[in-house]
Amino acid sequence: MRVSPARRRRWNNIMILLVILFIGILNLPTIIKSYLLPDPTQQESTTPQVFDPHNHVKTINFTGFSLQKKQGEWYSTAQLPMSAANLAERWLSLQGTLVDEKTFESLVPRLGNPSTVEVWYDNQAEPQRITYYRTAKFWLFQNWQHKWVAISVAKDYIMPAINQPTVEF
Repeated sequence: MRVSPARRRRWNNIMILLVILFIGILNLPTIIKSYLLPDPTQQESTTPQVFDPHNHVKTINFTGFSLQKKQGEWYSTAQLPMSAANLAERWLSLQGTLVDEKTFESLVPRLGNPSTVEVWYDNQAEPQRITYYRTAKFWLFQNWQHKWVAISVAKDYIMPAINQPTVEF
C-alpha cells in the first residue's frame, strides 16, 4: 500500500510542529525566568547600602586605625571599646535614604570638611573610597554607586573612641 503525497506532507507538517512544540517545552523554564520573573540583580533596594553588597570586604581603613578580615575573623589595629567584628558589621550594614543631587547641592554650604574611609574588596585591585560628612543630625555617605546616602546613627555607633594602636598586621 502506497501513501499518497498529500498524506505524507500532512504527517511531515505534524512531525515538524511536534518537534517545535517539544523544543518550546524544553526552553519553557528559561523563557519564564527571562521574561516573567524579575531579575534580582536589577532591583534596587529601597534603602541603598554604603558598601557593595555583591563583594566581600577584606579591609576597612579609617583615619588612625584599620579593620582587617583574616581567616574569617575581623581584627583591629587599635584597641576598640567593642569587638572588631561588631564594628565591621555595623559599617557593612549601613543603609540609609538616597539623597538626590539637588538636595546634596543645597547641603554643601553647610557641610564641613569631608572624611574618607578606604574599603578593600577581595576581587578588586583598587579600593573603594567612601567620602562622608558628619552633620549634627545625620551622616552623609557617598556609596559604592557614587550616590549620596543619608544615615542617622549616633557618632560612637560607627566611630568609637579608640586608643593607640596595639595590633599590627
